[in-house]
Formats: sequence, structure tokens, C-alpha cells
Amino acid sequence: LDQLTDRLAQLEAERGRLDAERAMMLSSISHDLRSPLAALSAAVEAMIDGVAPDPDRYLRSMRADVDALAALVDDVFLLAGIQSGRVDIGRESVDLLECCDEAIEALRPSAAVRGIDIHLHGARTTVPGNPRAIGRVVRNLLDNAIRHSPDDSIVSVSVGDGGTPRVTVADAGEGFPAEFADRAFDLWARADESRNRSTGGAGLGLAIARGLVDAHGGRIWVEPPPGGRVAFELPRP
Repeated sequence: LDQLTDRLAQLEAERGRLDAERAMMLSSISHDLRSPLAALSAAVEAMIDGVAPDPDRYLRSMRADVDALAALVDDVFLLAGIQSGRVDIGRESVDLLECCDEAIEALRPSAAVRGIDIHLHGARTTVPGNPRAIGRVVRNLLDNAIRHSPDDSIVSVSVGDGGTPRVTVADAGEGFPAEFADRAFDLWARADESRNRSTGGAGLGLAIARGLVDAHGGRIWVEPPPGGRVAFELPRP
């Protein structure tokens, strides 16, 4: 009877945790859906009423909101696949330096808008893995670094092999709060709970990065200041 009572207490605690996670998920998704949907609705009404002063600009803004919604949906599906083990990583030879360079080129235009430059340095390092998945990890870390960098600053990406292939992404921002660093990769976690469109989305980027790194048998972590620094390692060939 004592064992049964303990087991029931454990199950009740687990159910409470799952309910809390579910509530956080619904709150996070609905928050990040609300902003682009509200902007889309306002733009559509302005176009219909003929009061949009610059229709082309309105259309570009609407396209950006549609892209934001699509990205959120894609992230949710990807994370669900990671958590259920349905993501097929596959293995081939991946050049980490080249992978980082491609990720940088993809995000350089958005960084340049705020005068942020991205520097890449390191040596060619080859690991077995999925180039698209590793590229997604680097893009997520870069996106996070750019969001939290001051204007006219530098984001640094370094690739090294000091025994284990490693990639480090560092920015000149305030860095991760000490109380947040341990849960930075948790699902829906955000240091800024006010959650506005300028400081980020649903808090999935780092969680997805951890899931993809874990699927490769690697590890990812937050390094101490100065600045915001995140590094990940992948197994050697």
C-alpha cells in the first residue's frame, strides 16, 4: 500500500508537470500567433478599404507575417518530430566550417539591417552528420545572437577541434542571465517573458538546436560572459 501510494503521488506530480507544460505551450503559441495575425488583419482591412498609402509596402509586410507564421508551424512540427524520435538524421561527411559559412550567408542580410557584422574563423573540421540539421543548429544560434546583439556590433562564429569538433557562437550582448542559463534549452524557455516580436518568437530555437545536437550524439551548452556565448560539440568520425 505504501508503494502504491508513492506511485500514485509520482503520477500525480507528473500529470501536474505535463499540465503546466501544456498550458505554457498553448500560451506561447497563441502569443506568437496573435501578433502576425493581428498585423495581417489590419493590413488586409487597409487594403480592402483603399486607405493603404503604400500598397507594395503593405504587401511586403503581409508576406513577412505569413513567413513568420509558416516558420512557427514548421518549428512546432520539427520539435514534435525530434521529441518523438521521428527525425531521420542520416550520416554523411560534413565540413563544419562550410556549414557555418552557409548559415552566415543566409542570415547576413538581416544582421546588416542593424549594422551587425558576422565573423567566421577556424579550421576545416569534418564530422559525420546531417548537413541540413547541423546548419539549422548554427542558424538558430546565429538568429538568437543577432536578436540580442547591440546595433553596429560583431557576432563571432568559431570552429575548432581541440580534441572534439566544436562550434561557438558569441555576441556582444548582455549574455544569458545566470538564473536562466541552466534552462536556456528547455522547451518554450525565454529569458524575456514579455515576449515581443523584436526580441524573439516562441522560444523554440534553442530547444530545437539541443534536440538536433542530441540526435547527433553531441552536447550543447551556454558559456559564461562576457557577451552571449553558446557552444556545441559533435562526435569525431
